[in-house]
Amino acid sequence: MDATPSSLPASEPAAIQDGPSLSPFARIAAIFANPAGAWAGLEQRASWWLPLIIMTLCGVAFTVTLHDRAIMPMITERWEQMVDSGQLSAEQLERMEAGMRGPAGLAMTAVQQVVAWPVIMLLLALLITFGVGFVLGTKLKFRLAFEIANWSSLVTLPSYLITWVLAWQRETLKGIHLGLGALVPQSDPPQRLQVAITTLLDAIGPFNLWFLAVAILGAVALSGAPRKSVIGVMVGLYAALAILVAVMSAVFTPGS
Repeated sequence: MDATPSSLPASEPAAIQDGPSLSPFARIAAIFANPAGAWAGLEQRASWWLPLIIMTLCGVAFTVTLHDRAIMPMITERWEQMVDSGQLSAEQLERMEAGMRGPAGLAMTAVQQVVAWPVIMLLLALLITFGVGFVLGTKLKFRLAFEIANWSSLVTLPSYLITWVLAWQRETLKGIHLGLGALVPQSDPPQRLQVAITTLLDAIGPFNLWFLAVAILGAVALSGAPRKSVIGVMVGLYAALAILVAVMSAVFTPGS
């Protein structure tokens, strides 16, 4: 199945106003198998909490199970580089590593996921509201944009599993790319330009584009805006966001 926006049908469906609401399990199945028909009933009844809980719990499970095996080795490597450069002392490194490997470090990792994912969904919902509701002049409410962001995010679940397996095997998250960023040669330490290009190309990956395509279908269904217009504004916002993330990743990368 080609999930890129260009593969979406050309017809212009009206917004879903009425119709039988899907059960939670039926909606989850529809997001994967029939995303164009997965939005019935969301105008009348809020259901954003279910995918939000699912994705947050998956994020917590991902980080907790990889904390000692893949995440801590990366953190320790970075701290050791700071010791070598004189930014940390060996005693500080020992204390910090002991703290992160203990229950407090594990709990902090889990709490970060509990906070981070809802914030990401809120920001994406704001972008959808701005693009489809404001730019296109539709009456798409923020709550419906929040539904779109959360339900569309479920299609990224397979990427969690693939990344988890690779990280468990390699005992690190470094160098794992599910997008075109895998084509960029890696250096150690990484260069800022290299990080920016890799991050930007990672946005052009099957799961990210799948998410974008499902979100476009949701925005079309719940706003009633013409499909071509929704595709244009959503792809434009996605590209702008990808560039922003790439630039920020490069800015916060130590090195030249």
